[in-house]
Amino acid sequence: MQELNTKHRKENNSRKTEVIFKGFNKKMLPLLQRAADTALKHEKIKKCQISFTMISDDEIKKMNRKYRKVNRITDVISFLVSEELFMGDIYISSNRPKKNAKKYGFTHEQELCYLIIHGILHLEGYTDYDAENKSLMFSRQDKIFKCLFS
Repeated sequence: MQELNTKHRKENNSRKTEVIFKGFNKKMLPLLQRAADTALKHEKIKKCQISFTMISDDEIKKMNRKYRKVNRITDVISFLVSEELFMGDIYISSNRPKKNAKKYGFTHEQELCYLIIHGILHLEGYTDYDAENKSLMFSRQDKIFKCLFS
């Protein structure tokens, strides 16, 4: 995987978004950006600053333990930095998307898109910690994912 920091700024009339990808394969960036744009449009987020960073399983496990008090690897973890400005940092495990893709019958790229959407929904306040909220979040996530690939 090629280490890459890429910044994408999109401005048109009242919409200004800045999405940064760190540690992702350069070839995947257009699709990943589309996934982020689709989720932001679907959620009616007109202005934001979000960074996506690919990190190791060990790093994401440490973050999960420190900030959520859950001692296990997760596939994505999101931190809302500013609700008013819709700024956030989203970390994605470097190994989990490959495992999840096989498990759920997706390509690696599709699974990364799914996690990008998932991370943005977490910033929006959606949770998946109980059955009711998980159902609501995954329903929304699946709808956005289908829009991306239809």
